Amino acid sequence: MSTTRKIVILEDDLSTCALLTAVLEKAGYHVFQAHEGRYAIELVLKERPALLVSDVLVPDMNGSEVVRQLLESSFGAELKTLFLTSLLDKGEDSPGEKRLKVEGREYPALAKPLNPEKILEVVERIAGGPIIEDPKPVVAEVEEAVEVQEEEAEAAIDSAEEDAAEASEDAKAPQPEASS
Repeated sequence: MSTTRKIVILEDDLSTCALLTAVLEKAGYHVFQAHEGRYAIELVLKERPALLVSDVLVPDMNGSEVVRQLLESSFGAELKTLFLTSLLDKGEDSPGEKRLKVEGREYPALAKPLNPEKILEVVERIAGGPIIEDPKPVVAEVEEAVEVQEEEAEAAIDSAEEDAAEASEDAKAPQPEASS
């Protein structure tokens, strides 16, 4: 599987897709969007994501059919999938995670409307947390921040030593005599 945390979202509702993308990108994942099943299959085979997040009902084919077609490829057979649907938990106040079967395999499913915290919890459990593709810029930022902190600490120590030296010299200096 891919060493980066890419996610392909198959969702025909643009506002739901935008919400998912915003939540996942903010958490550090690299997200690819598809609004049709055929395009989602192409994206999955090209990008090799850690996870496919798929609506069950999309116009050209349903999410189960997308997974069935992906199962025919060696990569698709290993692909982790999370289904989203408005068909689960009708009437429940706090919809939870369910399971859907496709070709004898069980996949986690979340009911719509979506809860961002629950999405992240399930995505991180299934796909793992996001991985920074190129850690060099992050490492450089951390090293720079540490360097700045060390310089500030040294400056503070130097300043404190100078203040102590001045105070010591002031104490050694002859004091004017007090007149009576």
